[in-house]
Amino acid sequence: MMPAAESALRAAILGEEAALYAYGVAGPWLDGADRDLALGGLAAHRARVLVLRGEAADGDEAGAPGGFVSGPVDSPDSARALLAEVEARLAAAYADLAAEVTGGQRRNAVLSACECSVRSIAWGAATAAFPGR
Repeated sequence: MMPAAESALRAAILGEEAALYAYGVAGPWLDGADRDLALGGLAAHRARVLVLRGEAADGDEAGAPGGFVSGPVDSPDSARALLAEVEARLAAAYADLAAEVTGGQRRNAVLSACECSVRSIAWGAATAAFPGR
């Protein structure tokens, strides 16, 4: 794997780790439909990080859990805002990865970027022509 692709892959792994952390921070503040959406997002990120770690040269890559978390989470609104931001930033990381890889990896990166973008909008982020930007 080329250095730029490896760097983009590491960024996506770090983003997934941050997303897992963020869902853990936000989860206690959510209930009803928001809780269901959070559980779905959490499951998706758990699956994605395992795939990415398998693609990494060092399959044991560990992320910095709080990497995308900014500010306190102390209400349902701040929980939703955190998840919207994390998903949007992760969509951008996946878009960067898609630009650096080919074949099945590119397809997976594009699908992941789309999924993150949709979840970010569901959490309240504004729509954008280029998700995460």
